[in-house]
Amino acid sequence: MIHFNTAGAGLLSARAVEAMQGFLQRERDQGGYEAELASAQVLEHEVYHNIARLVGAQPGDIALFDSATKAWVTALDALDWHVGDRVLITPYEYAGNLIALEHVRQRHGVVIDVIPLLENGDLDLAWLAEHLRDDVKLVSIVHVPSCCGIVNDVEAVGRLLRGHPCVFFVDACQSLGMLPIDVQAIGCDVLTAAGRKFLCGPRGTGFAYLSETFRTVARPRFTDLHRATFSVANGVSLDQQDARCFEYAERNSAALVGLNIAVQERLAGGYVDDCAAYRFLVQALEGNAQLRLIAPGARQRGIVSFFHAGVPAPEVVSRLRFNGINCWAGYAAHTPYFMSDRGGPRFVRVSLGSASTVSQAEQFVHLLRNIHQ
Repeated sequence: MIHFNTAGAGLLSARAVEAMQGFLQRERDQGGYEAELASAQVLEHEVYHNIARLVGAQPGDIALFDSATKAWVTALDALDWHVGDRVLITPYEYAGNLIALEHVRQRHGVVIDVIPLLENGDLDLAWLAEHLRDDVKLVSIVHVPSCCGIVNDVEAVGRLLRGHPCVFFVDACQSLGMLPIDVQAIGCDVLTAAGRKFLCGPRGTGFAYLSETFRTVARPRFTDLHRATFSVANGVSLDQQDARCFEYAERNSAALVGLNIAVQERLAGGYVDDCAAYRFLVQALEGNAQLRLIAPGARQRGIVSFFHAGVPAPEVVSRLRFNGINCWAGYAAHTPYFMSDRGGPRFVRVSLGSASTVSQAEQFVHLLRNIHQ
């Protein structure tokens, strides 16, 4: 099987699977609490240190969650909102984030503005600079969106926002593990990501980088038992002042053991900025008259999406899977501002991993050419 659905879920390494299986076996043999105690060094220290290294942060800036969406929404809800506060987003914003923002708009009367795009699909940074008024509370940028491979210039956005009192969120769900990330170079206050995509970690894992600056202006709406204490006399007091006070007590420890391995492997493996398989695939698909590519922006990586002129996306994906190639039929509704008028509710999304080869891309192109109405 050729796996070109890394943007959905990357393939776990054998080492990560073995570590998770070993933890589950200890749970079965010794008990859940006892297995946690045996892996305390990994669960309470190592995974935080490794994620911090991966994104250029400090361990105390990292909070673990069961998904990137939970991480993003937790950070959003921790801000103190007022009527008239403005939020600037991009057309590439993920629908899960948009739902959370809509709840904030309804509850608090905030205003949500969408940063326009240049003709080629890149963000209009001149517009952003002109609209950075004092009432802008949050700027949210998706590094790489769910629908296509554009790499938004989050470092350039960070330079524009430097010195401005707004909070800067970066959604790195589709870029973590594919592109090097340095939160100091970006200058963001919050960065969220999932473990299961290009990082090739297990499902049910995610994290947030929460800067010290963010933690001075934000307060968790809910603090769980393992991060706070309650007394009849004094009420609630936080046991930890770092990013972990935003976490929930219950978590999938086996998945976190696997996540730690995935992060270790990415730290050891490095990054290939110009993937030959991806470059070959994009060029080949551009030459296929049956396809209309979804390829905005000057810089693209990892994901290439398209509409097929004669065959619906789910059928294309089904035929490819029958012949041993995984890809995905994406939903336009998941990136509604950008995709709503692009040509249909579903599209084919192809996403390569770090181990993808030109030979695999050639097989994909050959099979796709033989798919007709």
